[in-house]
Amino acid sequence: MLSITHIADFALLHASLIYLLIILGVIIEGEIAVILAGIFAHLGSLDIYVALAVVVFAGAIKSVLGYSIGYYLQKNRSELPIICNIENRVHRFFPRFNERPFWSIFLSRFLIFGIYWFALIFAGFSKTKLRIFIKAEILSLIAWSVIMLSLGYFFSQTAISISRDFRNFFGLMLAFFIGFFILEKVLGFIVKLFENKY
Repeated sequence: MLSITHIADFALLHASLIYLLIILGVIIEGEIAVILAGIFAHLGSLDIYVALAVVVFAGAIKSVLGYSIGYYLQKNRSELPIICNIENRVHRFFPRFNERPFWSIFLSRFLIFGIYWFALIFAGFSKTKLRIFIKAEILSLIAWSVIMLSLGYFFSQTAISISRDFRNFFGLMLAFFIGFFILEKVLGFIVKLFENKY
């Protein structure tokens, strides 16, 4: 019968592959990969400090990649229709992106809807000053990495204290992810209102 211990042992046995999947997960998506890393760190399958280093490394790759894509598009493909789509998405959430690039870039990492990828590309496309971009990215990456890993770690701890049964644990994790995405949507809406107001 499948148990939490079996899953933790399997992940421990394949830790190198899990770290690689975390890197890919952070680059492609973000939150889910990091929260899962926190869960597996709590279960003892991953080292929390190595997981944090891997998450920061992957986040840095994503930052450089996004900015570089935007910079390339500005230089070579500025007439593409996708550029208008990216600009519209960014300005819908951050209407003052050009006036306040630091806070727009910083906050975009914490929002869903893929807005973070759009913000990175738009920062490169609009040639946001590298000093501002790097500062916003470093600070947001550290804060985001610690928060997301902690969420996974402490929620896993709570879920196990409630039940050690795999089905209950899985159900609690699923409820957590649903609640997390609802909260993130609400926070995204609040940020959008704040940006529009001020």
